[in-house]
Amino acid sequence: MGEHKYAELVLRLREEILSGKYVSGQKLPSENQLSEETGYSRQTVRRAMSILESEGLTNRVQGSGTYVRSALPKREATRNIAVVTSYIGEYIFPAILQGIDHVLAGNGYTTLLMATRNRVDNERRILQDLLHKPIDGLIVEGTKTALPNPNIDMYDRFNELNIPVVFFNGYYSNLKRPIYVVADDRAGGQMACQALLDKGHTRIAGIFKSDDIQGHRRYAGYAEALRLAGLTVADDHVVWYTTESREGILGSGIPQAVGGCTAVVCYNDEIAMQVLHRMGISAPGQLDIASFDYSTFAQFSPVPFLSLSSPKEDLGRMAAEKMLHILQGQMEKPLILPWSTGREEVSASRESGD
Repeated sequence: MGEHKYAELVLRLREEILSGKYVSGQKLPSENQLSEETGYSRQTVRRAMSILESEGLTNRVQGSGTYVRSALPKREATRNIAVVTSYIGEYIFPAILQGIDHVLAGNGYTTLLMATRNRVDNERRILQDLLHKPIDGLIVEGTKTALPNPNIDMYDRFNELNIPVVFFNGYYSNLKRPIYVVADDRAGGQMACQALLDKGHTRIAGIFKSDDIQGHRRYAGYAEALRLAGLTVADDHVVWYTTESREGILGSGIPQAVGGCTAVVCYNDEIAMQVLHRMGISAPGQLDIASFDYSTFAQFSPVPFLSLSSPKEDLGRMAAEKMLHILQGQMEKPLILPWSTGREEVSASRESGD
């Protein structure tokens, strides 16, 4: 029973240190405090503390107490890379994941795949679990990147453990020098709106996602195109939705916002299909749509609409390549990829110095 108790306490304290509950240099509770809190004998507590010190997680200072070491032990190479994305088998994600796996598998790495469903609570649970997994790096799609993220401390923990993180699709701007591969969404939003303006439309609605930064940037490009055309952004013709509020807001919001307009810029092809359905569009010319991703929704829609081509596989492939470069000791920079209509690109791929 004593063996079980000391091992249980070691496991608990180890997890609390690795998850960041106790940070570098912080003093742990004393043996007396732990004994009183757990009901274990001081001998059991002392043995657990000794194990943590032998693992290099803590440092005992005579007459002062036990502290979390400022430098955690370096992990051995495992050839495992964790990939965390919002979804796995839906929409454009299979193509992105194919790009990641092609690079990693081709270089002898195994992929550990997890999905957050764009929820920060899921993201935290996954990150906490990964802190105890044998991984060399983390490739991740940011969750609700337009909102303040409560899991930044977890990413700081990966940094302390020298586990590199590369973002794709979205990232957290308040991280220190994040490495990411994203599409140029502001330029894409301007391009989508401009395509409708070039067809003679002057009443152009917009539907955008508010909890992901891609939605904000596509809106910014849409608004810029209207401004340059001498047109005003009409709030009554712009709908914002979130991951959780999507069905309710779009159900009533689409007819209200799109009514009276001859065209609409949609956040992505899934939303474009909802517009066609809710507005009862059954033939070309009734309502022009410009959208994003050139997914199967756009390719097989019974009513054709413009959809900018997403650099799906490139997002995954280049994120994986950056991860390998970092693991090889190379310096990396963020990368911004262009959208395309299939005939021309909105901008050249460029590395960001941000």
